Amino acid sequence: LTNTEGGADKEEFRTEAVFDRTETTAKIWLGLTMNCARCHNHKYDSVSQSEYYQLFDFFNNGDETSFMQPHSDQAIEEYEKKLKLHQANLEALDREFAAAKVGHEEPFAQWVQKVSEEKTEAALRQKFLETEYPPTKLIFAKKEKEKKQAPKEPADQIATITQAAKPREPRVFERGVVLTPGDKVSAGGLAVLPPMIGREKGKLDRLDLATWLMDESNPLPPRVLANHVWAKLFGEGLVRTVNDFGVRGEKPVYPELLDWLGGEYRRLKWSRKALIKTIVNSATYRQSSIHRNDLIEIDPNNHLLARQNRFRVEGEILRDLCLSVSGLLTQKVGGPSVFPPMPPEVAALSYANNFTWRNSTGPDRYRRGMYTYFKRTAPDPNLMTFDCPDSNTSTVKRQTSNTPIQALTLLNNEVFAEGAQAFAKRMLARDSGSDQERIAFGLQLCVGRPPREGEIDKFHVLLGESRKWYQANPADAAKLAGNKEAVELAAWTAVGRIILNLDEFITRE
Repeated sequence: LTNTEGGADKEEFRTEAVFDRTETTAKIWLGLTMNCARCHNHKYDSVSQSEYYQLFDFFNNGDETSFMQPHSDQAIEEYEKKLKLHQANLEALDREFAAAKVGHEEPFAQWVQKVSEEKTEAALRQKFLETEYPPTKLIFAKKEKEKKQAPKEPADQIATITQAAKPREPRVFERGVVLTPGDKVSAGGLAVLPPMIGREKGKLDRLDLATWLMDESNPLPPRVLANHVWAKLFGEGLVRTVNDFGVRGEKPVYPELLDWLGGEYRRLKWSRKALIKTIVNSATYRQSSIHRNDLIEIDPNNHLLARQNRFRVEGEILRDLCLSVSGLLTQKVGGPSVFPPMPPEVAALSYANNFTWRNSTGPDRYRRGMYTYFKRTAPDPNLMTFDCPDSNTSTVKRQTSNTPIQALTLLNNEVFAEGAQAFAKRMLARDSGSDQERIAFGLQLCVGRPPREGEIDKFHVLLGESRKWYQANPADAAKLAGNKEAVELAAWTAVGRIILNLDEFITRE
């Protein structure tokens, strides 16, 4: 977070950002909660306050800056060609303008007598040529139009950190207060881990820190990162306290497995995809998540992994699932953030009216949830409803709740209502077959298995009741289906909404 208000102490908030980077690095890469070592020696783990400021020093001499990052060499080549043509057009218009203004003296003199503007003769002459004299007025308008069509540089502004021009003296802040610097320290790692060896003797920088984190002699980062991946795939890590590998953290039931995964991650050259492939092909991952009565007394929390875990998917993925089964999901990878539909009263919120949320249209409306623009002052209500963190602090594990608001969101929110409508069209598009076969197709899409006995009958009853209702209430049918003569589509949309609200649909089984 930053604070640029007039009364803010810039150095204090710069230091707060450095604290955040230091603690985030420890949390993500080392699985350690080092926050308390900012003010004193860690109460539980072998991390002294001076060691905290040794890590702090790596980031303390980095200053925030930004630069323009080109999209690609090919894009730059095309841009330069367009720019060259654009500049040639402007130069040609300048020559036309110069030729056209020949003979403007007499009409200019007559015009000057009629105006009473307090401007220099040069300024008046320029205004006359641009707005009054027909031969040059037209050319000037063409030039202004050409300027507006200037090619846009194919580059994005990238935020980064560069080394400070003037190094800051590394000191321990007594009680963590910026105004009370204490003993001097030098950049370095933690005593409980292997020593950090720099590229230059007696000098360490952020590249040395990165090398130390990835070094084969450092056993902690690969285990911590492999545990992150395991937690995503199983709902819980092998170390369940994902952010705390310290003495107060929960010990893994299978430490040898964690050791092996850390070593395998290195062997796979730190490829997340390769590690995920290794885990999901294991017999442990491919177990059923059905609750087992024989484990109630032995292992009620499934620490031993005798079955799979079931958990509700994340908010972004929940929307992706809805868009996917409805056929709306845009498969494009990469690109800028997008703005899916948001309630108007939330979209209108901004700081000093400096931002307007404009709903994306076309394919961008249906991009994956990971591309949704996250506005800290007014985050997407759907994401917050399904436990998305607020993004003001780093989070390695999300909380998972189960509330009535979530069910109401899945039933009534614009995003999911639109998805249900498209899902209904997809089921109706199967012209060959009965209603029961269409329902079976929809269920198979959503839950990944053939319908069980009695499931189709329940949805068929709902379909019949919905048809009767919308036949008697055509206005409601038009509102739900977006079509004045859409009783059938409205009935199937009602069915689709319930299928998309099934617990089995929103849960990783």
